[in-house]
Amino acid sequence: MISPRAKRLLTGVLSYAAIIAVTLLVLDGICMAFGLFPPRHNYGDPDLGWRSARPTGKMAFGQCTAFETGAVIRYPRNEDGVRTSLSKEAIVADSTSVKIGVTGDSQTDLCATNAELHAGVLERALVSDGVPAMVLTFGAGRYSPLQAYLAFRKVLGPYHPRVLVLNVYAGNDFYDILRVDDRPHFVKSDSGYSIAGPVWYSLDDPQVRYRSRVLFAARTVADKTGIRQMYFRLTELRRLGAQQGGGLPAVLGYMRDLWKAREPSVGYPDAFSAQMLNQQLFFHRFPRAEEESVARMQALMRLIRSENPGLILVMSPLPSYELTGERPVDSALLKTLERLPVTYEEGVRQEGGLYERLRGLAAAEGWVFVDNLAALKAYHGSGRLYNDFDYHLLPVASELVGRAQAAALLRPLLNGAQ
Repeated sequence: MISPRAKRLLTGVLSYAAIIAVTLLVLDGICMAFGLFPPRHNYGDPDLGWRSARPTGKMAFGQCTAFETGAVIRYPRNEDGVRTSLSKEAIVADSTSVKIGVTGDSQTDLCATNAELHAGVLERALVSDGVPAMVLTFGAGRYSPLQAYLAFRKVLGPYHPRVLVLNVYAGNDFYDILRVDDRPHFVKSDSGYSIAGPVWYSLDDPQVRYRSRVLFAARTVADKTGIRQMYFRLTELRRLGAQQGGGLPAVLGYMRDLWKAREPSVGYPDAFSAQMLNQQLFFHRFPRAEEESVARMQALMRLIRSENPGLILVMSPLPSYELTGERPVDSALLKTLERLPVTYEEGVRQEGGLYERLRGLAAAEGWVFVDNLAALKAYHGSGRLYNDFDYHLLPVASELVGRAQAAALLRPLLNGAQ
């Protein structure tokens, strides 16, 4: 039985809560009635999750800072956000060039001039070999291979390219194709896999308009403190982990590993987990997930072929710093691995196996395969292939990748093969 003192305390708390709630409702109503303090939304793209550049209707310039030099790099994008110096009208009017669409994640949308991208090198190499190539690039950081293809379909498809080059970053794309967050993703269905829409939590649902200032403020606080993202992240990881035979202990172990993988001595503390260790750790905690990721990659390749029967399809896997095996290995990576339940050798073996699975899938599904790993391993110059800030490809590596892509494409283009 509740004591009189407890009743008084509870009554007081409820009274104050009611006063606060009524006050907030009144203030909320006044703000909505007079248009005061409107919510500022950060809407996602309903088809892609997010875009590296939204359509502007005019030529524009993007810019970034090269971490290794501090130089500000500017590069043109056309009206649709495609990395090219050509306008949409000029591209559509050109009936003589062989149009090549290139898509992928941040290892495709690099901080470099358009000419220094491996797509730019691909174009120059083909032109020098007598192929009037026009390469159109559209990628975005953190894109999964499915998102990359959907970006090709939405942004580059209207230009009617003859070739699709799908850059699959072997360091994390096998994990990304499993992820459920602010991105379209595969779900299992009776016919194999179907595409489900994003689960919005970092970005705002473009179909939802918040009118309540109070609710929007509460969400903003939850976003700023990370509470909301953590809740959704844990929820989705538990669901994904359960699908792959792991429970809450495995999820918590994986999240603890990610925290240990932060290395403050590099420019971007999450560089190693973002570029390679996240995938390695997830497959360590959930071994069944690796085979599922390969199955989804194959499903994607078959979907692309079924929707584009006349295109030359190119599988272009981009290896990570770890797989490429530059020597000496950065001490920051080795120091990070000492804190984790995985090793450098295991990472190389796992990613190398996934790389070879892509080679096999390309042969089975009728795709052209580009062996970028061989091209990068053959390099014996003094310059680095990846920067040591966030471990993205540098221009010297892009030169090798672009030439490898051109060499793989030259015969199919000259022979008119599919």
